[in-house]
Amino acid sequence: MNLFPYKPRKNQTAIMQTIQKILRDGENIIFESGTGSGKTICTLSATLECALENNKKIIYTTRTNAQQRQVILELRQIRNKNKKIKDKIFGVGMQGRTNTCILARKDPEIASGNSEELSRFCSNIKKITKSDSKEKGCIYYKNFLDKEKVGQAVEWFKENLPTAEEFIKYCERRNLCPYEINKLLIKEARVVVVPYVYVFDLMVRNMLFDCLAVAEKDMVLVVDEAHNLPDYIRDLYSLQLSIFMLNSCVFESKKYGDPSIVDGHFKVSDFCNVLIDIVRDLRDTYVYGIMENGIRREPVRSNDAFIPSHEFDDEILHRLKITSKRLHDIIGDLMAYGEKIQEYRQKEGKLPRSYLHKLGVFLDVWFSLEMDQHAKLVVDSSDGKNPRVEAYCLDPSIGASIINDFHASVHMSGTLEPLEEYRDSLGLSEDTELISYPSPFPRENRKILFVTDVSTKYDEITNDEKTIDRMGSYISNICNIFPKNTMVFFPSFNMMSTFKRNGYLSHIDRSIYFEEQKMSQSALMELISDFKQHGAKDNGNAALFSVMGGRISEGMDFPAEQLEIAVIVGIPYPKPTAKQRGLQHYYDIKFRKGWEYTVEAPAARKILQSIGRLIRDESDRGVAIILDRRAARFKKYIKDLEQSKNLMEDVKEFIGN
Repeated sequence: MNLFPYKPRKNQTAIMQTIQKILRDGENIIFESGTGSGKTICTLSATLECALENNKKIIYTTRTNAQQRQVILELRQIRNKNKKIKDKIFGVGMQGRTNTCILARKDPEIASGNSEELSRFCSNIKKITKSDSKEKGCIYYKNFLDKEKVGQAVEWFKENLPTAEEFIKYCERRNLCPYEINKLLIKEARVVVVPYVYVFDLMVRNMLFDCLAVAEKDMVLVVDEAHNLPDYIRDLYSLQLSIFMLNSCVFESKKYGDPSIVDGHFKVSDFCNVLIDIVRDLRDTYVYGIMENGIRREPVRSNDAFIPSHEFDDEILHRLKITSKRLHDIIGDLMAYGEKIQEYRQKEGKLPRSYLHKLGVFLDVWFSLEMDQHAKLVVDSSDGKNPRVEAYCLDPSIGASIINDFHASVHMSGTLEPLEEYRDSLGLSEDTELISYPSPFPRENRKILFVTDVSTKYDEITNDEKTIDRMGSYISNICNIFPKNTMVFFPSFNMMSTFKRNGYLSHIDRSIYFEEQKMSQSALMELISDFKQHGAKDNGNAALFSVMGGRISEGMDFPAEQLEIAVIVGIPYPKPTAKQRGLQHYYDIKFRKGWEYTVEAPAARKILQSIGRLIRDESDRGVAIILDRRAARFKKYIKDLEQSKNLMEDVKEFIGN
């Protein structure tokens, strides 16, 4: 409590006291507190005080770089308030080489590398830089070897406590390597802010912990926007093999000699082409429906399907007429060939990438998976261009066991209900503290309405052609009638594109901004800045179109006039894919709560995160409108939800008051 830099608001003292008790006891806490309630500063202040008293380090994990920046800014506030112990309040924001390596920032080919490839590339170029070789090294690492320049950078960092982006710019101007200096700094840092991957990916975690040089029991883990973590770990522990990947293997094998396998009966490219045929045949059989004389017997209704657990393996053995032992020999050969290719590319100064090595690793893991924790599927999500086989991780607890090694952990989000689902998904102890704090803001400052004459449910859209027209009318009327900065959230980029493509937005008489699916971070921040500026002008108004569960709907602040109306288009239920059905079935078997844990709760969280952009402090006012009759089902998550029978009048009355 001594470090907290502001006057505490409602619930903030209780949050900090509870966290400190948990940290003293070395336990875990999962808590929910509404967006804008100050979770970051409360958690940071409470954990930092405990860390200073007990000589612990804080590993603060975030999903996005924007959230990481917020942590550093709050840490500055704590330090400004506590000048007497300024030197002890020291934190570093750590990002991967893709963002912090200046060579990667200037070379798209290097930037495309994964963490392992970039690590090998970096190690090699450092060796070249240190040697007397005439080969071109890295100027940024060369200057890092200059102790005077590095000392100046470290002093500047300690004095200014920069965000990762600010430090990268500082280093770029001075031709210094920010990644290497960051590794030096985290040894002294009390708070280390990192993306999730630094804790939940084994290889990256080992690198981080080696740099920290302290045991896990001397660290406190903080998980920000924790509702994202289970899905993140599922994706991290899933694996896939696509036609694109296999075609890259064929190209690579021919480029580097196409060696023989299976006692000379096959070349590597032949083996890869057999896998391509198997993936396509599995797609035709299980996704498209059994083929008879070249004709589909069943219509295509989805883009993925389960395959029997050993179907892919058996097809390889059958078509190549080999034994399981010989197949494992082939896998070993693929990884060995791949390593040679990596070495060859490294000598050429290129990214040490080998698709054959990736193929060997994939097959090795695929055949050793525990099937009760993974679902095997064939997926075709690109109109037949790039089908793939996939092993989807159903159980995130297999990647979350590291949490129990920390001294204590704090998991927080504005949307975590039901808290038991998060705890159960990660395999945390039933003794874990679960707390949900009410919103600290005046209830009358927020209005949440829904209408009953529209829905984004597929059957209703197809059976009633006017449903989409009514939605378009609602959106255009809200934007045109009320001169307030407005954000419209869709359940998917696909549906947003449909509205845009069909001309529903041409009737909107105001500036319109669109979040693009693959928009860069810098372009996204520029888009948001332009949108916010409209709200700051007299009578300025703009509309920003985004998606629920995207980068804008989570962790972005829009105080006061920057955002006053949020329109939620439909309910963001997960698509009824085979993958989703498998996940729901797994949770039914394990917890008897498949629908609640895998369908209802994730949809509610996305809605609440989007609504949460409206109210960020006590003076903010805003209205949210859900365009879907099914919103009534979410009353237990959204306590102040009301049905509107005359939407425009209800919005007008709230804004007028």
